[in-house]
Amino acid sequence: MRAVRDGLPEGLPAPRAHCLASALIARRCSVTEARLAGLAKEFRDVFTRGDASWSDWQADRAGLSCATSGADVDALSACCAAEGY
Repeated sequence: MRAVRDGLPEGLPAPRAHCLASALIARRCSVTEARLAGLAKEFRDVFTRGDASWSDWQADRAGLSCATSGADVDALSACCAAEGY
């Protein structure tokens, strides 16, 4: 999961990064692991000085839907954009 996070393009808006990271984790690992990663990140934000938000979780869920739309970053990013992220 860290490899996915570290491989995201620089300068992405947070919602697009969440969507794309979830899609890539689901493609590389599994949908369950992508859900857990998104949930864990939000829980970590709750207990640290992070910015936990419902919209991040919604973007994560959109990424899970996009995971079936293509295998490369460009296709997944296009799907996330079409979903509004």
